[in-house]
Amino acid sequence: MASTEPRVGQLRSKIEMTLHTYPSVLLWHGRGVESGKTQIIGLKQYLLWCGRIHIAAGKDDPYADDWLLRLEQKLDETKQALDQVRQRVDNILEAIPEGLDVSRNMSQQPYVTPVFTGGQFGWKAVMLLMDYDGIVRDVLLAHHIGLLGNNQRQQMIRVQGGHAMRSLCNFPVKFPGFSGATRDDFAANNAKARAAREKFGELPQDILEGTRRSEFAPAIHRDGEQIEPMGLLGDDSDEEAEATPAQPQSDESSR
Repeated sequence: MASTEPRVGQLRSKIEMTLHTYPSVLLWHGRGVESGKTQIIGLKQYLLWCGRIHIAAGKDDPYADDWLLRLEQKLDETKQALDQVRQRVDNILEAIPEGLDVSRNMSQQPYVTPVFTGGQFGWKAVMLLMDYDGIVRDVLLAHHIGLLGNNQRQQMIRVQGGHAMRSLCNFPVKFPGFSGATRDDFAANNAKARAAREKFGELPQDILEGTRRSEFAPAIHRDGEQIEPMGLLGDDSDEEAEATPAQPQSDESSR
């Protein structure tokens, strides 16, 4: 009797995000043009753009790979900015005298939403929003017990932490979409490659060759064939990269 290989289905998990502060909820949703005010891109929209970039990189678009590297740097810069604010508020809360027990503040009715992201950079951004939410909670606590004045509170919430997060949300909006050219096109220097160069500019050679990609770049799919991310796995590696790139979500379902 012929033996059959055991099969296992795709992994799934339910993930929800809980926010305790109004500034964090505003950052999540953003503000649409229907408000009559200047549009503010929220993290929900950021996740849509991350998904588009991720998909284009999986189609072997070197411009999308360049954008992934830019996103990686922007996320690192945002984390550094939030870490600085976190350190300041932690130092302030250390002034609470011994014997005075002040518990962490929590919303009596937090905002809870499911989360779907556009790849790992989407998850990184969601975790930064959670960090920001925690910072806002602690800043409001420090203000409530008299360790921070109104101006300091606003500076830390809106200017320092808030500006860093808003800048992150806006960052991928200028991504133009799939360039229409792959690395094979650039190697052949055909009409598609020339049109892409004329429209989007030159790229570093290591990005064009695929030797420099983000650590979280998706596997490349070419004519139904999956190609391992170059420079990430050795030539003799037998590891299998994840076969399915992340898909962008609609505004209603993205988290």
